[in-house]
Amino acid sequence: MTRIAITLLSESASHLLMTIKKHTGLGLSEIKTRISHINPLMEVDYVNNNEMEKMKDLVEDLIQHKANFKLFEHDEDYKEELPLEYFMNSFKMARQIAENRERMDEILVKEDDK
Repeated sequence: MTRIAITLLSESASHLLMTIKKHTGLGLSEIKTRISHINPLMEVDYVNNNEMEKMKDLVEDLIQHKANFKLFEHDEDYKEELPLEYFMNSFKMARQIAENRERMDEILVKEDDK
């Protein structure tokens, strides 16, 4: 299962603690520990739209605060950095796919009713 993780690369991130807490639900000491050890602040399932939405919101807030962070895509066999543009585009594509799937379901239901 492919997962997406985000790490913050700056230890002087005290101004970001409440923003990160808002999106992750982690305690402040846990956030500080993860930042200092460069461990993921958040990790989500690539196919879970709700989780991806939460990560996107965190990413947008970090961008707004000019934070230095990295996104990683990984599973059991590999780990690689995920470019921000790719993450944002893949999120948009996933949303479009979900919307198209809903439209197709509506069409199929209408055809079944006939």
